[in-house]
Amino acid sequence: MKKFFIPNKENRYKPILLRKVALVVYTVILLLVNTFGGLVGIPEAMASSITPANIIQLTNQQRASMDLNTLNTSAKLAAAAQAKANNMFEKQYWDHFGPDGETPWMFISQAGYSYVYAGENLAKGFRTAEGVHEAWMASPTHKTNIVSGNYKDIGVAVVQGTLLGSDTILVVQMFGNLTSETFTPTPGSEPTPAPTPPPAKPIIRESGEIKSISISSPKSGELITDPNINIKGETVNITGEYTVEILNQSELVGEIESSTSSWEFEKGSDWGEGELSVQAQVKGENIKSNSVTFTIDSTPPRILQESIRVKREENSFELRLDAPEGATEIKLVIDDETFDLEEDENGEIVFNIPSNVTNDKVVLMASDYAGNISQLDISEYFLEEESEDENPMSRIVLGIKNIFATTDGISLTIISFVFLLLTIEVYVYWKKGKLGKNMGDLFTIGAWWLIILVGVFKGFGGLIN
Repeated sequence: MKKFFIPNKENRYKPILLRKVALVVYTVILLLVNTFGGLVGIPEAMASSITPANIIQLTNQQRASMDLNTLNTSAKLAAAAQAKANNMFEKQYWDHFGPDGETPWMFISQAGYSYVYAGENLAKGFRTAEGVHEAWMASPTHKTNIVSGNYKDIGVAVVQGTLLGSDTILVVQMFGNLTSETFTPTPGSEPTPAPTPPPAKPIIRESGEIKSISISSPKSGELITDPNINIKGETVNITGEYTVEILNQSELVGEIESSTSSWEFEKGSDWGEGELSVQAQVKGENIKSNSVTFTIDSTPPRILQESIRVKREENSFELRLDAPEGATEIKLVIDDETFDLEEDENGEIVFNIPSNVTNDKVVLMASDYAGNISQLDISEYFLEEESEDENPMSRIVLGIKNIFATTDGISLTIISFVFLLLTIEVYVYWKKGKLGKNMGDLFTIGAWWLIILVGVFKGFGGLIN
């Protein structure tokens, strides 16, 4: 094995897996997989960091940086976004408006969200949530939705499938407001760099002035779904540099230094679940804020897959499952239609589904009072039974998927493998004093690797609409 990986006398100081023939083989594999991978059942998109939670978090971070209100997660808008994504895959179109007159407002209304204001952003082909968000923010129309003061709620769906001949990840972002109340952003509120703190000054104790500290965010009684929330606050009549200590249930959590009237404490880890009672105090002085009590609930209701039972009847399917504990809304999305599910007195949900659902996408969605949403794709429960004899290639394709999973996985595996071999070769040449003599070959391999790397990561972009 040594002759394949490490330069030595046996392979004339040229590992077999880094010779020109090997590079040609790698290139051919990459070309075939990325061009024709879909024909043998290898998905184009690898496991992605795009999740509804990530998209919503980035949206709210953007709004917070511009002094805008935080959007609440809406199960109805999430169901509408799921239905819109399903509809685009079913009818094979890439637009806000469908070929049969479908509109974003149709899906939002059908999900039971009686909007006063509503909006939609679309994206496809991206690999990261950050890439999606940056592309939307670079587009004036999409940015308008993200930073609009008209909206109070948000729902996001991230669905993978084949659209217009390509395997892709589709992101649908829905915005809404059930009232006519809007939020007016601060004029010219583009995010600006934090000002440079002034030079340290000694604390001046001024008589006749009351010094105080207070917590401005979060508010008492607030229900929060982000366990990584920062504590923000202000001081009055405290000058120079000072240190704020943050306590939870009278126990010190951490501290932050500030030299302005405002401060913000980032814990560096999540606060955990449940009720918290947080207080701020100025270190070294008897100046304390009032305690702020709030609750963190970031755990969505769990849909118990083992409780799901589907019974095939003559003209329908009977779906039964245990109602997710703590769920306030339970929805079933069948392609572009949304249905409300209700539990009976025994805590069970029973729902009849037409028998023609066998080729449709069926998704269960459950949300709790805090707005946490869980979803489960149960399409497989309604598929037509297919024997292995009817599809002899199924096991072969499944084996390929299990080994590599996706075309992105294959591409990244190859470039990582070549980089490792190249690193070993450079190290061995350096140790044996042969680095200068082999610099030409190393440069050729390195240039090939860099070109392939750029080609692979250039595909991590996408389209917005």
